[in-house]
Amino acid sequence: MIRQIIFLFFFLLILFFSTAQTRANSTLAGFVHDAQSGEPLPYTNVFLANTTIGDAANDDGKFVLEKIPPGSYQLIISRIGYEMQVQEIVILPNQSKTINIDLIVKSIEGEEVRVEAEKNIRQWKRDLREFEREFIGVTPNAAKCKIMNPEVLSFRRENYNLIAYSEQPIIVENKSLGYRLDIVLDSFHWGIAQGQFIIYPKYSLLDSENERQQEKWEKKRKEAFFVSMRNFFVTLADGNPFPLYKIHQVKEDAAGKLQSTALDSMPIEELNSARVLKRYVNSGILSVEHWSGGVSSIDLIYDYIDFDAWGNIYPPNGIRVSGYWGQFRVADSLPFDYHPERQN
Repeated sequence: MIRQIIFLFFFLLILFFSTAQTRANSTLAGFVHDAQSGEPLPYTNVFLANTTIGDAANDDGKFVLEKIPPGSYQLIISRIGYEMQVQEIVILPNQSKTINIDLIVKSIEGEEVRVEAEKNIRQWKRDLREFEREFIGVTPNAAKCKIMNPEVLSFRRENYNLIAYSEQPIIVENKSLGYRLDIVLDSFHWGIAQGQFIIYPKYSLLDSENERQQEKWEKKRKEAFFVSMRNFFVTLADGNPFPLYKIHQVKEDAAGKLQSTALDSMPIEELNSARVLKRYVNSGILSVEHWSGGVSSIDLIYDYIDFDAWGNIYPPNGIRVSGYWGQFRVADSLPFDYHPERQN
């Protein structure tokens, strides 16, 4: 079992769909400008985090995102040399929304880090191997998952922690699941026993070589989804996770010892929200045994967690995960607009 504890921000970033049946018929458009000069910023990357929805601004700084299902998203605006912006965007049914974005020029600290990192190419290669292991993962899917532009990465050490930076999106090809990921790296800190990273990926479908490969990708995606923590929250939203999972609540008793209690029900609150969210309140740790035999621990940081019918949770940093689900990294991640029931 994986011993490391990871804050699974990379696939827990917020994305809420009102219902699985809602048509993706809304549009988000806008213009990106330099905050100081007011000049348009062409070719700026604009996308909804953890989805396949995104665009690059044209010569006039204009972008258009189409066929967006209603819900709440994190809109990422990223351009080399400028501070990244993350905006919470709510999209209503049949809505055409327009926004203006002003980007601020970034300081040169990142370049100084790169120069320092490149002084020792051997150390950089060692750091890269460690980064790939923790970032991509070591599961079977990781064998066909590769960083295509590792040269954009810079590293440094703080005590025993590896810190990673990138001024440009990290391009990852996952030939196990059939996706290309353009990943904006917000932060990466990894130590001896635990670590965390926050990323904003945009997914694109890879072109399959033949029908057999496409069928294999679809099968792999379904497998990845059904063993993921997202599927646990899907069953929780449906109100009956117990056929697939054995669930225990772990709490400290008066003497400070951990006590485990088997659960046969989990009271879920319906939230009065346009996002159609549900809430689970628990002051302890959940121990979840997956139907495949893996055991995971879910620690609710805020004593509650909100989630939707697609298995996406809010707040995105609301849990810590270890054990079986703690082993999954980028190689096993799926876009939040993927759902096996939607596949042909």
